Amino acid sequence: MNPFVYRWDAARGRPIRRSVEEARQLLAEAGYPGGYGPDGKPLEIRFVNGWAGAELRPRLDFLTKQFRKLGIRLVAETTDWNRFQEKVRAGNYQMIAWGWAADYPDPENFLFLLYGPNSRTRGGSENNANYANPEFDRLFEQMRHMENTPQRLAILHRMDRLLRRDAPWIFGYHDIAFNLVHEWYRNAYPHAMATNALKYRRIDPELRSGRRQEWNRPRWIPLLVVAVVLALAVVPAVWAAMRHLREA
Repeated sequence: MNPFVYRWDAARGRPIRRSVEEARQLLAEAGYPGGYGPDGKPLEIRFVNGWAGAELRPRLDFLTKQFRKLGIRLVAETTDWNRFQEKVRAGNYQMIAWGWAADYPDPENFLFLLYGPNSRTRGGSENNANYANPEFDRLFEQMRHMENTPQRLAILHRMDRLLRRDAPWIFGYHDIAFNLVHEWYRNAYPHAMATNALKYRRIDPELRSGRRQEWNRPRWIPLLVVAVVLALAVVPAVWAAMRHLREA
């Protein structure tokens, strides 16, 4: 449980997300009561993003609304992807949105994104937050080549506590994904660790062929019904034609 985002409710026996009122109190303690600074001007945060697509507009509106609850004005600087990357490389932003898919399933593949020497502006690497904490860096160097032992896990927990306290990232949400596949399509479990999962997919051709034959059997009853309806529709026309001939 992240104690900076949640508090433990002993009566309910579960964590409770901290309220907006607590956030407002912290903002006031930082010198911005109601979102206004000592100079009387509203607090503004520049959010540089590449969310130029119309499908991402609702997400931007949601963030703006959430910051407004604290009296903070979120200034969205939406640009194309190339210009966005230029600003990130130069460190010309206050807040950005970024993503990462793991190359391999190990905590190191995420924690190296916050390793000080990997800073984007100073080293041109993947630390886009430009986070630099000497204690975190020392623990990272100690952990990254260790085997998966209880000692390594203890170091990871210490690093996690540092990140929760310093909050170089906003741990806001995680995606929930669903897949709807046939039973012959195996190893199709959705996850957010990597995008190179195609090589693990497996098709059962015998099961697929059997299900196709079972589900695609000819259904003659609808054809018979259509034929009967057509025949009944033709009978009056034939009867009228025969009567016309007899009269002639």
